[in-house]
Amino acid sequence: MCRLKFIGLPMLCISLVAYFSMTSGALADAQSSIKLPAPVIAIVDVQRIMQESLAAKSMQKQLEAQRSKFQNEIAGEEDGLREAEQDLAKERDKLEPQAYADREQQLRRRFSTVENHVQVRRKALDQSFSDSMNAVHNALLEVVDQVAHEHGANIVIVKQQALWTDQPLDMTDEVLHKLDLKMPQIKVTMPAETPEANSDHD
Repeated sequence: MCRLKFIGLPMLCISLVAYFSMTSGALADAQSSIKLPAPVIAIVDVQRIMQESLAAKSMQKQLEAQRSKFQNEIAGEEDGLREAEQDLAKERDKLEPQAYADREQQLRRRFSTVENHVQVRRKALDQSFSDSMNAVHNALLEVVDQVAHEHGANIVIVKQQALWTDQPLDMTDEVLHKLDLKMPQIKVTMPAETPEANSDHD
């Protein structure tokens, strides 16, 4: 039994070297037998699609309407604040110091509320734009996958990232047509405002 303990490290090393040599050879043979398919490249003008597709136009139209509504609401609130500020300035000499300080504090709170409204609504517009763009982009990826397989392409490159392309490689028109059929429009939803943003003016 003592001799089993001292079979020796050299024998172990020789065995390991032989094992890894055989394994490496087997892996090399396996890798040499794998043949990658020849690249079949297609080009898609994503920028054009995100501008000209029916879904993108629908999204832009709805967002512009929301933005215009937002600007009109803010303009009305700002007009009210300017009027209140002018009225307070006219009454300054008529009011007791404490009464004037109280009115001034109320006006400051109104200013703060309007500023909060602006931030919340701007964030809501940004979120709506991001969500809508993601929805259109995901639908575009599904269409690109479908069209690429139909043409036997295994690589699709964004046109803006290619220095030069031959026209037959470009499948933008077909992708755009199928995306319009798949998603002719998109419903833009605005995130609900927080209770603080909807609080009444003091």
